[in-house]
Amino acid sequence: MKWFFGTFAAVTAVLFLSFIAWIVTRVMHAEAANYVVGQVMIADLYAVALILAYSAFVGAWHLWEKLTGRMEAERAEEGGGPPPGNTPGAA
Repeated sequence: MKWFFGTFAAVTAVLFLSFIAWIVTRVMHAEAANYVVGQVMIADLYAVALILAYSAFVGAWHLWEKLTGRMEAERAEEGGGPPPGNTPGAA
């Protein structure tokens, strides 16, 4: 998971710095440089969207496993606890 946070930090840093560069190139009226910075920003926003899509997929996957009881069933197979629906003290 370390790679995810490293990638997220890098993408966020590039987006922040490109936003600063975009402002500077607009103020300096450097249209060619502004165009290049804009293209970098667009590519970086695609990277942000990809990271958010991955995060949503992993979250949905874990939610699905929790709702279907799959995580508890796997833990019970490994001997980590009682099987689902067989909780001691339950009515």
